[in-house]
This record gives sequence, structure tokens and C-alpha cells, in this order.
Amino acid sequence: MPKIGPLELTSVEDFDFRLLIKALGKGEKGSRSLTFAEASLFIQGFANGKVTKAQMASAMMLMRVRGETVAEVAGVVAGLKHTINPAWEELNVDIDWPVYAGKREQLPWLLLVAKLLASKGWRVMLHGDSQALPHRRHVESCIQALDIAQCRTAEKAQQVLDESGIVYVSAGDLAPVLDDCRLLHQELGLRSIIQTASRCMNPSHASLSLRSFFHPGLDELHQKVAETLFTEGVYQPGVIGIFKGLQGETEINPRVTTDVRVVNGSGGSVQFSAFELPTLLEGFSGAKVGQAELSAEVLAQLWRTDNIKELSSRHNNESSSYLTQPMTLMSDAMLEQALSSVQATLCLVLSLDNVLQGNNIALANKVFQSQQWWAGRLMPIRASNCDKEMSNLSQPLLPTPLLPKSPLPKSFTEAALNTKEKSCTV
Repeated sequence: MPKIGPLELTSVEDFDFRLLIKALGKGEKGSRSLTFAEASLFIQGFANGKVTKAQMASAMMLMRVRGETVAEVAGVVAGLKHTINPAWEELNVDIDWPVYAGKREQLPWLLLVAKLLASKGWRVMLHGDSQALPHRRHVESCIQALDIAQCRTAEKAQQVLDESGIVYVSAGDLAPVLDDCRLLHQELGLRSIIQTASRCMNPSHASLSLRSFFHPGLDELHQKVAETLFTEGVYQPGVIGIFKGLQGETEINPRVTTDVRVVNGSGGSVQFSAFELPTLLEGFSGAKVGQAELSAEVLAQLWRTDNIKELSSRHNNESSSYLTQPMTLMSDAMLEQALSSVQATLCLVLSLDNVLQGNNIALANKVFQSQQWWAGRLMPIRASNCDKEMSNLSQPLLPTPLLPKSPLPKSFTEAALNTKEKSCTV
């Protein structure tokens, strides 16, 4: 049975989308994957009511069974961006932070990093879908504890970003078609291409964007998708950091060494590089039990506490008025893991910013800077952009201990940016 060849694509209004279903499902030997343009048109057709729910579900599952290609994922991302209200694209955002995975038990420590970066002059947009995996602990359920606003319109988001530098937006408010796709996922009980594509939207064209994954092989997929989107002109110049996140969320797991892939499309060509964030907690254990009992108020307590050592020594003293009740449930091991995750995730962002600015990464310098920023987080909020500019300091910063623990791993002082010899012209 011959495959269906290239199709002549028309407008969303006029195209017969059954042809794309036929291309995907024409038997074992006759089927083929969609091209970039076909995948983009298909999701736009669903958003505009020209593709039925049955057609959309069929396409998602046909791609899922065969395995989504780079062109299909990149095409869906491009199509999703066509459905986003232009007002979102006009927002001034520095960091695109997708938070779709959620965590099984732990709190989203990444919120402390995002809030800290906002206080230092960055403009951060968090976006996710808390209803996609309702059994998980999502960022959206914890933002109120840190006074991070959720906005449903671009106009309100602009106001909040001007005031506080950080905002959370639900995926469905960015691209309403994602709510319809989620309902299909829940009816079918399966993942689809949409879960990958939604993380890649970068709705406001931030120059620094994060991509996390959990399953093996997705790092390669994300890298090739980013290359395609830069090459096709869907992405504006910027840097994308790709890494295996803690339980899939966009947060560094400090208990393991993390390989970070970097796709840099800010210099007129797409360049690839990589660096390694060594573990901060080698041989660490004992922080898993009791995580589910921690409330979001723990995040607020950690943010407000100006002396971590004092907090560590008092957290088991139930008679102490220094701690709120939620904080007394946090063991020393939990505290060390949480703050190490904050430190490592902040180090990641500062390192990626160095790449964006065209500088080499000195990981030891970034770790010390992360410690210094955390220690000074209670200074006046959003005083100026001076702190943001300090992320590119080349001279080592004096270490400000974040936790009463052993010195940094030797690998941090020796690690450097290992550039892979690969580039392509945009």
C-alpha cells in the first residue's frame, strides 16, 4: 500500500483534515508521520473547531503508538503559538519557566528560586496545568504561600510583572485548546504529543527558557525540537537549558549529577553545548519520609527565615515560637535537601544566563553566588537590575555558607563548559 505523499496545505478553514488522519493511519506499510507544516496546521484546526475531537484523539494516539517525531512535536509547538493571543507574546519576560510535571510528594522548591530571581531584577513567567496530573503536587497549589499571583489575561500579567517580577499562568489561559486536549487525555488515559509540546511554547519569547524531562531519550528530542524551532524562526534568539528534572519537574535534583544540554540560538546560528552540575548531596539519604505532610506554608517560612543555621537547630523544638507548626514537621534531612535543590537550581539559571551573555561558565563561582543571593534574599525587593547584571561576574565570589555541611564537591571547582562541535545556520 503506497504512502500518501506530500499534501497541498491550504488554510485552516478550507483544508480536509481527514487526509492527515489517513496519512497517519493508512496501514502498517502505508502510514507515515506528519511534516512540520502538517502538524502545525492540525493543532490549529482543532483550536478552530475544524478538527473534531474524534479526529484529534485518533491523531494523538496514532502518533503515540508509532512515536512522535521531531517534526511533529515542533510543528505542534508552532501551531500552539499561532493560537496564543498576541498580547501574551508582547510581554517583557526574561525567564520562561514551564511547570507541567508536578511532584509526587515534595513541595516545589523551584518557587523559592523563581521568587529570588524576580527580586534580583529578572521577570519570570511560570506556566503549567495543575489538572493534567491531579494526583501530583503542582506549582499552582503553592504559589499563594509566596504571594505569587496567577493571571488569566496578558494585561493583568503585565501589571503583576511590573510590580513583582513574577507571575503564574495556566496553560489554558495561554492556549485554550490545551484544556480541550487535556480532557481528551483524561478520557483516553494516555499521554500524547501535547504534553511535550506545551512545555516548549515559550509564550512570551523569553530569552532564557527551561526544559525538563524524566523519561530517557527526551533530552535528545527536546534538543532537536529546539533546533528546529530556532531554524524555522518560531523561536526568537535565546538560550534553552534541557535537563532531567526532579521527578520530571523543572527543578534540579541535588542528590544526583545533572547533565544540562544547552541550545543557543542567540548568535545568528544554533549552537549546542553541555555542562554538568555535580551532586551537592552525595551519599545523602533520609529525606523521603514525611514529605507529603509538609504544607505550602513551609515555603513561606523558608523564605522569611533569615538564619538557616538557627532554623536547623530549632526545628525540632516544638515549644519554640520561632517556627510555625508546618515547619516543625520538617527534619534536618528535608531541610538540607530542599535548600540544596534551591542552590542547584539557581546555579543552573545563572549558568544559562552566562551562556546567553556569551561568557564561559565557572560553576564554583555560580554556586557561591547562589549561596550569597539566598543569604541576601530578604533585602529590599526589586531594588534595581544591578544584581541581574552581577550574574556575569568573572571574579570568584566569597562563599556564604547556605547550610552547615561539608565543602563543595571538587568537581564543582574543576567543571567547565564542554562545547560540542555542532552548529547550524538559522
